[in-house]
Amino acid sequence: MTSPIPLDLASIRAGGKPAVARALAAIEAKGGIARHAELLDRAVLEGGGHVLGLTGPPGVGKSTLTNQLIARIRGAGESLGIVAVDPSSRLTGGALLGDRARFRTDPADKAIFIRSMAARDRLGGLSEHALAATVLFSAVFDRVVVESVGIGQSEADVAMVADTVVLCIQPGSGDSLQFMKAGVMELPDVVVVTKADLGPLARRAA
Repeated sequence: MTSPIPLDLASIRAGGKPAVARALAAIEAKGGIARHAELLDRAVLEGGGHVLGLTGPPGVGKSTLTNQLIARIRGAGESLGIVAVDPSSRLTGGALLGDRARFRTDPADKAIFIRSMAARDRLGGLSEHALAATVLFSAVFDRVVVESVGIGQSEADVAMVADTVVLCIQPGSGDSLQFMKAGVMELPDVVVVTKADLGPLARRAA
């Protein structure tokens, strides 16, 4: 018999990863109904988990950085929820959802939950389901990492849900005018220059 869908935060916390998965599935399938909206409203009020938003262009190293964060956060004994967002095809609407394949985690670890999600048709980079998952995670886990879809110059939804926004910049990714044109430069709390082994190029980017 299928387990009931938990619709209160205490049951979700007590039920662990299976309860989180069922709650997310319910929200994604029937997210507009009142009881799910009430659950998310309570999650906003009770959410104490720190939300870290990672953004930056495709290939900059967001997943590599997330891997390091996984090791540090779990090494400190804190629970972790990850929302990994992939771009959606404009032709088919599908998404590869491949970011999680890069994460090194123990499947038996009950204190980490990873949800891969598609950006869908959101220009800002986070679908409504990704926003809902982030809100729920912040009420269930100590830490939340939102790895956004690779951004251009305007995808900035991650700033709406993150307590701390980290912008990843790779060496050789443009001149100073290009950086000034990027609206995302107004949003981050931390700017990280990745691929520092490139030496002079990395120092110039910094």
